Parts: sequence; C-alpha cells; structure tokens
Amino acid sequence: MDIFAKGQFIQRTENVHINITLANTDYTVYTAPSGDDFNFSVIISFLVCEHQGQQTSIDVTNTHGATTYNLFNGKVISANSTTDLIVNPLIIHGGEIIKVQGNHAGNLDIHMSIIEYAKGD
Repeated sequence: MDIFAKGQFIQRTENVHINITLANTDYTVYTAPSGDDFNFSVIISFLVCEHQGQQTSIDVTNTHGATTYNLFNGKVISANSTTDLIVNPLIIHGGEIIKVQGNHAGNLDIHMSIIEYAKGD
C-alpha cells in the first residue's frame, strides 16, 4: 500500500508499559489494531530498562500472520541501564504482534511509544 496515495490520519497515540516477570517466556507487548479504521502503526520509541543489576539478553519478534520475524535476537541489555532499541521509526501493519522475551526473570521494564494511523478518504 502506498501511504501517500490517500490521506492518513493519526487515530491515537499509545504508551505501552510491561514488566518481564518470567524468564524465557514470550510477552506480547503490542498488537497493531486492524479492521476498517486502521492500517498501520509507527513505533517511535522502544525503551528497555534493566533494574536489578544483572546483564540480560532479550529477543524481540514481529509476528505477521503465521510467520514470525526476529527484530532482535540475543540483544544484550547492560546491568542497571536503559537502551532504546529503535534507532529509526518502525512501521508495522494492522494485526502484527510485537513480542519480547528475556533470559532473566523480573528485571526488565519495557516502554513503547506508538502512533496509530487510520485510513483516510
């Protein structure tokens, strides 16, 4: 779809917060809305904070239909630090699912800032 072919409108903005409490378990962080009103979302910030003094590695995936794609695999988050995983905005289409998994329990906080776009005229 050519996003410049017709008008696009910001439908809403979202801030998503989640704590990774179990090791080696997929956590759904965000599911892009789908349907008649939405057609894509833009992740503009993806902060990961390690807050218990233990270096941790994380995996981040994007599920599109029946296919899962790796965005980050074994990304190291240093002890007592915050890392922004997104260097440039990431566009995801309606229905796509972002999941995170850490290799230690209870030490990661995730914060994402997202703009959701609706179909225009």
